[in-house]
Amino acid sequence: MTSMSRILSVTRRSIAMTALMSAGVVLVLSGCHRKQDETASDTSSARVLSDGAVSIGASAASAVIAAPAAASAAAPAPAAATAGPQQVDVASLSAGAFAVGQTSDDWFRLVDGVPDSPGIQVNSNPYELVLALPGEAQIASFAFVSSPQRQVTPQHVKVDTAANASGPWTTAYDADIPGADTIQPGVVVRAPLQQPVTAKFLRLTLSSTPEQAPNGIGLSRFSAYGTPGAAQSVRQVAGLYHFPLNFGSSGYVLLQQQGASIEGCYFESAGSDPVRVSQVLGTIVGGIEQGGYLRLTRNEQQSKLSTPGIIAFSPDDKQAFSALFTADAHTFSNVAESPGERVGPSKLTCNPSGGPSDAVASQLEQTGHVQLYGVNFDLDKSTLRADAKPVLDRMATLLKAHADWKIEVAGHTDSTGEDAHNMKLSQDRADAVAQYLKSAGVTSTLTSKGYGSTQPLVPNTTDALRAQNRRVELVKQ
Repeated sequence: MTSMSRILSVTRRSIAMTALMSAGVVLVLSGCHRKQDETASDTSSARVLSDGAVSIGASAASAVIAAPAAASAAAPAPAAATAGPQQVDVASLSAGAFAVGQTSDDWFRLVDGVPDSPGIQVNSNPYELVLALPGEAQIASFAFVSSPQRQVTPQHVKVDTAANASGPWTTAYDADIPGADTIQPGVVVRAPLQQPVTAKFLRLTLSSTPEQAPNGIGLSRFSAYGTPGAAQSVRQVAGLYHFPLNFGSSGYVLLQQQGASIEGCYFESAGSDPVRVSQVLGTIVGGIEQGGYLRLTRNEQQSKLSTPGIIAFSPDDKQAFSALFTADAHTFSNVAESPGERVGPSKLTCNPSGGPSDAVASQLEQTGHVQLYGVNFDLDKSTLRADAKPVLDRMATLLKAHADWKIEVAGHTDSTGEDAHNMKLSQDRADAVAQYLKSAGVTSTLTSKGYGSTQPLVPNTTDALRAQNRRVELVKQ
């Protein structure tokens, strides 16, 4: 979906302007920490500007309703357009957030970051969701996307923050959703805060009166835009997992970890007690990102098809969530999602014969290119982090064994920031990797090139997709 661009600054008395919402809009609620702090705006002062936009003039917090850029509704705009180039949706699964204390799996569609996600529709009224963030975050605004179903969007939303899952809780936002009973599907309601708040946990509460919610309540998406905390130590996620979908009929996934680098496989099992590897269906190559989630590529052994995706993990390491981006990477309308669970630590190997395996080396040999997952840099810098060493050392060993290969180290960024900056950053990062490999004894022909944001794997429309585009690759020439 494309982002809606009509922006209406409203307070609770401007809800009556539902005519402005009939074509689908983005609503901006004036920032408030308490609902009683909201200031009413006089809708009679609305005026039409020369370009057809409408301005609400009574409130200092009012904004302009801009002419729409597209006809369809959208998920919240990229963080760069919302509140600064380094702000992301810290409540998203792709940032490492995960629900706590939930008895069902329906919640993940509310925070999966998928542009056309149906979100949730539940009978619980009120509905409460507690999200654990991967670390302490500074949050500047919230966003709520109305349900695709009529009379399902809640009348009221409340967001509380805490440093612990059990509280104490502090209310960060507490307000009605404008015209919830008549709101169009996919309307983005943005709620900038008067002052940023700090949180490790968020508690979202949705509510409506019973007569206004005959079909339950829900949203398409909830977002919290802000700045993640400083990078923590690399999360350890090695072990055996089970997913009902995405990884063959048995659904078993084995992850092995060195530093921030992940290698593994998914396989058919000869049994479930104990689980035994009978047939490897494909390999998993990935790396742990700053938020503690796994960014990966699933490589199918038979079809040779490579599919990008993520796996997020619960704070107690017992649950997991996988999302594979299975559609055409440049249209990206299809995401395969599956909740899962961690079976436990495992001594299994991805080689049924018991010998060692190297998924990264196999991918480079078979496809001619490989992403260097687990090669992480400091934010907006070309300084290699210490957790990049294991994967780079393995790559050096591989390349020294194939001295006849000609390899290009290719650096790529997402579209956030200026083109010139992205081009230089990608070149500097490619140079840093090439220099490390050379210092480790790689004598084969090795070149480096930065491509900036000119070769995206997927559209730069969400945080999850932008993360897929930030990468360093080895490419056989």
